Amino acid sequence: MKIFGTVFLIMLSCFLFSQKANSLSGPVSQCNWDRMSFSSKYVPDFHDTCLFVATIRNFNSAKHEFVDYDYDTTGTIKYFAVYFNGNRWTAVPYPSLPELMNLKSDYRDLVILTEGLGKTFTSGIDRATRLLRIYAVDGVFFDWPTERPYMRAGKNIKTTSRLAPQAAKAYAVFLNDFQTYKNAHKDKFKSVTLLFHSMGNLLLMNNLKNNTLSFLTPSVINAVVLNAACVNQTNHKLWLDKLTFTQNVYVTINDKDKNLRGARIIFGDHQLGEKPKKQFSTNAAYVNFSPVLDKEHNYYVMQPLLRKKTFLYEFYADIFSGKKPRTTFPSSVAAATKDTN
Repeated sequence: MKIFGTVFLIMLSCFLFSQKANSLSGPVSQCNWDRMSFSSKYVPDFHDTCLFVATIRNFNSAKHEFVDYDYDTTGTIKYFAVYFNGNRWTAVPYPSLPELMNLKSDYRDLVILTEGLGKTFTSGIDRATRLLRIYAVDGVFFDWPTERPYMRAGKNIKTTSRLAPQAAKAYAVFLNDFQTYKNAHKDKFKSVTLLFHSMGNLLLMNNLKNNTLSFLTPSVINAVVLNAACVNQTNHKLWLDKLTFTQNVYVTINDKDKNLRGARIIFGDHQLGEKPKKQFSTNAAYVNFSPVLDKEHNYYVMQPLLRKKTFLYEFYADIFSGKKPRTTFPSSVAAATKDTN
């Protein structure tokens, strides 16, 4: 038992370290509280990048760190337009999703991102900003608490997992409001993609299990990506079969994903983004990146990797723009890429 406990703690430490280490891949300039400010009167610069944020954290405008690390138990969603320019981020509050969405007269391809473990408000915004800049899309970041620096690592994972059903309810409210807005402003939108990364897929899973997304109509969402999904794969067909509001559903897989291998030990099951097993859902395309990846987990925003293996970039770019992506990636693809660099 002592040996098992030691192995478990080692795997847990490796899993958590890889979560934080992987979050550092990409641009040197990172969003943190030293670079973040709150202003209801900010006038955007022409060169600003704008990210929309919906968060369910506690909010206090009087504090410099105006949102904290914890869930607002009222379930209230707060909305911000976050403007990025150089090394500065400025968050501007808005009272509702429609008022936030009205800031733009039309949208490029829109990605609604939900992130996984290890994300504070600022590190999540950093990740979402990176997504916008890499793929030249518009974005809404649905932010839920998944990192609590005051809490031990193991307890933080358990707390995040327990919070997921409540966060899922808020996400369903957000999507309902988004559907209402889009239906009233159809000409403003091109393609809309729901992107769930890692433990962010818990929100999708809980909503599908509880049938709380049944209100969504096929015209609202063009595609759903379950990216490196950190959810137990056992019986996933039962809930994934309920995803019927779009025919474009993609489950990305990397058998060597070091984060998901660690999660397998913690949760006692292979993860959906690692080694899914039968029965498979006929609603989804299972995209196996294992032959062309190493141990990466955040491969969708790892810029050096995307530059080297352009087929990865093209996979996500095609989905975000409403196209059918390539879904088979034999090892010969990676070999050919190496030959050309």
